[in-house]
Amino acid sequence: MSRELPLAAPAGQTRVEAASPTPVRVVPDGCNLGVLLRVLLAVHAVAALIVWVEPAATSAWTRFVTVAGFVAPITLLTLVAWCLLRRLLPPMAASVQRVLAWAVAPLWVAVVLALLDGPALALTPMQAAGYVVLGAVAGAAGQHYLELRERAFSPVLAEARFQALQSRIRPHFFFNSLTAVLAVLRDDPARAERMLESIAELFRAVMADVRKLVPVEQELDLCRRYVEIEQTRLGDRLHVDWRIGAIHPRARVPQLLLQPIVENAVRYGAEKVEGRCEILVCVKQHGVTLKVFVSNPIAREPVQREGNQIGLSNIRGRLALIYDLEAEMLTRVRHGRFELALRLPVEHKT
Repeated sequence: MSRELPLAAPAGQTRVEAASPTPVRVVPDGCNLGVLLRVLLAVHAVAALIVWVEPAATSAWTRFVTVAGFVAPITLLTLVAWCLLRRLLPPMAASVQRVLAWAVAPLWVAVVLALLDGPALALTPMQAAGYVVLGAVAGAAGQHYLELRERAFSPVLAEARFQALQSRIRPHFFFNSLTAVLAVLRDDPARAERMLESIAELFRAVMADVRKLVPVEQELDLCRRYVEIEQTRLGDRLHVDWRIGAIHPRARVPQLLLQPIVENAVRYGAEKVEGRCEILVCVKQHGVTLKVFVSNPIAREPVQREGNQIGLSNIRGRLALIYDLEAEMLTRVRHGRFELALRLPVEHKT
């Protein structure tokens, strides 16, 4: 069995950095729902553990509520500060970003202690300093864990996963497209040329980085190009009802995210169902959230439904890698139609 030689690390990088490069932003994204939930759960779990092992005359529940009432606002304020730092800080060294992130939690601890100072609290200077140090340790530990987690999903390590997800789209996608061009090449060369241009745009999107954010209108144009190609192959059997609401010009989504959803509806709708296939595509924006709804008729064979889920697992995988818990995709079968509802943020992401 042949053995591949390890690649040399780029100049100026250690092997660890080459395998797990430092993200551009090491300040945790406190606005991310996944980060917020993980930090809050971790902090309250530690608080519960401390209350459980510490002997006291009062009940454990009373002490936990007291501790949680103290650490919860500090944790939320720290997350808000991290969110603002991540978005407002200019490009700078990772070490400087870490120091700034570590300083946030002890700063808020000191502020809260100063606001609560009085007979009810009655802390000595040494005790107050201990709380500040504990806040610094907790903030540094949280930042370090979240940085390690972001490294695990960094472009270098996630590239293989993205390529694997993309590869599920390519085979049937290009085979169907080329078949459609061949069907009209002799009878209508001009139309075939337009179709080849559309295929070229689709090919460019597939070969590009699928994590790249593009305007929503650009992604919808890609969907329309795909439908035009498929209508050549399927004729009047395929009809798509586009219901596109008002979308901000700066609203962006990952490239090649919506097109596979429409392709999924065509592949397991128009190709499997006899007669006219009505596909509904609704896209609208609510604030910084984009909502997508796609409905298509389905065949009754179980094989069709299994294949349908393979394509959807691809989309779910990409959403998990890019948005963590901030995106949601729900599917169901109702009245002989397959329905997909997608919700994701459209603000700029680093």
